[in-house]
Formats: sequence, C-alpha cells, structure tokens
Amino acid sequence: MLPESGTGAIQITPIYPQTRSPIPLQLCPSDEANSKYQLASALNTAGECYCEVSLNGRKQIDLVWIDHEGSTDSSRTVGIEIKTASEFDQATHKLESQVEDYHSLTVGDLTNATAVAGDSIMRADETYVFDEVWVVAVGDQDRWELPWREDTPEDGWLNYNPVTGQLTYEIDATPCRDTIPFDFDQRATEAQYTAFLWNRYQSSSETLVAAESWFSKPRDRLLKQGNLKYRKGKGQGGKTKQADLIVSKSSEVDPLRDNSTIRGVEVKSSFTANTRDRLNDQLPLYRDSGLFSEVYLAVQDDDRQAPTSFLETSYPQVGLLAMDLVDQEVSLIRQAKPLELKRIPVGRCPGSNTEFQL
Repeated sequence: MLPESGTGAIQITPIYPQTRSPIPLQLCPSDEANSKYQLASALNTAGECYCEVSLNGRKQIDLVWIDHEGSTDSSRTVGIEIKTASEFDQATHKLESQVEDYHSLTVGDLTNATAVAGDSIMRADETYVFDEVWVVAVGDQDRWELPWREDTPEDGWLNYNPVTGQLTYEIDATPCRDTIPFDFDQRATEAQYTAFLWNRYQSSSETLVAAESWFSKPRDRLLKQGNLKYRKGKGQGGKTKQADLIVSKSSEVDPLRDNSTIRGVEVKSSFTANTRDRLNDQLPLYRDSGLFSEVYLAVQDDDRQAPTSFLETSYPQVGLLAMDLVDQEVSLIRQAKPLELKRIPVGRCPGSNTEFQL
C-alpha cells in the first residue's frame, strides 16, 4: 500500500460527506479523530492498525501500523502521529519532541523484560518498538517549512486531504533497526473499538459518520455571525460534551425532518463502577441534547449483561450494542427508543451558512 521509500500519492476515502446540500453540523467531521479513523480503516487493508496505543506513562501514539506487504521477509512496525493545521500553528516543537521520543522507544521502556528473543537474544533496552515513525499532516502543511533542523526526525511525511481523500507521501529510506514483533492488542485503548464501529458504518456509501462532535442541550446552542457557538458552563465538561460517534444517512437528513434518524453512540471498552459514573455524567446530555433521535451505548460483547441491567434501570431510552473484535461482529442487544430532534444546527460542510432547523 505504501512503499518502504519513495514519493507518490494514493486515494483513500475522504472524511467529508460528498454532498453539497446542508446537513446537521454534528455530521461534518472537523478534528483529528475523524482523519485518524479513516486512515486506520485504509491501513487495515494492508496489515494491522491500532488506534491510540498506550506507551510509557500517560503517553499515547495516534496509530501503530504493522505492514505485512513489505518487500522484506518480516513486517515493519510504523508509529504514526497525526496533526491538524491548528495543531501545527500551536506547537511544532511538541511534534519534534514526540517523534524523537517514539524513535527512541524500546521494549525495555514498555515492559519489565531485560532481554528479548528474536533471531537472537537481544537486550530489551536496545530493541526498538518502531521500525519507522511517520507524521500525517491533515491539510497541505509542507514538511520543510517547519522550524526544525535540516535532518528532520521523522522517517515519513504524509499529507491527507480530508475533502478529496488524496494521501500524498514522502517516505525516506531508513537504516535497519533492531526491533521485534510486539503485542499491541493489550495497549490499544477505547479508540480501537470506536475505529471498529467507524469502519463498519463507513462500509456504506450513503452513511454519514463523524467522531468526537460537540453537543449540548438545545438552549445552549447559539449562532454568532453565522457560526455555531455554545454557552460556557462550569464543572466537568461544562455544558458540552463530545460524542464518540454520530451516524446517519444522506437520505435521512437531506432534507432534515422530524422523523429523521440521527444516532449518537457512546463507546466503552470496559464496564466498571467508574464507567457507570462516567455514563451517569454523559448519557443525560446525549438524551436531552435534541441532536439525536436515538442514543446507543456500545460495549464489548463479554460485558453485555451488566450494561443491559444498568440501562433498563437508569436510562430506558438508550439502546445497547455489543462489539466482538475477534469475529468482527456487532450485535443489537437493545433497541433505542425514539427521541425528539430540536434546534439542529444545519449548514454546508465544514460549517458555512449555519441555521437552526426543527
């Protein structure tokens, strides 16, 4: 899919809906998460891709791609950091530091092992986790315009156009490093489950999917000079939160109707007492936002029993999905009850000529 070195371009799916008609703004993708899930979906066709992998301490890397299509006998492991245009404007020095940290990351940093067995016995603190580290710039950020030294720290620079879906790449020929296959399954976070659902929903050309869109109660949505704003609030999350996924279809929102179907999905990779506390903070706003005609909680298939009881008791309007990443299946455990749509911000992606409907 992507060479070991060289320059070029490939076509993947754009994240912006291919429609010129106004649609609900929560279905207009606008941040790093949407590009991350789209890239993960594309990279999964040529290997294994993991989202938001936990590293040492609280650090995470956006994507880890294990490429099985390389010309060598063994696969290559690529760490990928994604940045939007606004993130480049804020702190390019942070990106340089991140790339250098990923480059120097060893098996010894992530485990208690002192030695690892590959083709030979190697010291864990001299065996690297990544063969290469790439940067994906969402937009047209030029690699050589960054205020870095002449020898940039990343091994590859990719530009992703979220409107057209074009992915251009400039991948350097890198010297071989001592690496070993690493088990990333246990280090993938909740985002891995969200990426799985994203991929399932995106398989239909008519489906509209957006990740981490902001939402609020109807009264807290405002228009200022044609732009959507939210009233500021105190406390955890204030008066706004972000939905893990929002899903609909073009035919459901063009035009928008009282009975249009727009689903909000909250994804959880575990179901503990802490998860219940978080859901008690999140689900009431999902339910009362007026942005979703249906709200679903998505959990691991093994966890379905406890969430079912929880929803029946506390949130009877909320439906339940069970995800099985091994068999790549999603099961409907509990049907959501319909909710009223209210004060929906509608405009043309990425957010022009906004007005409220319903």
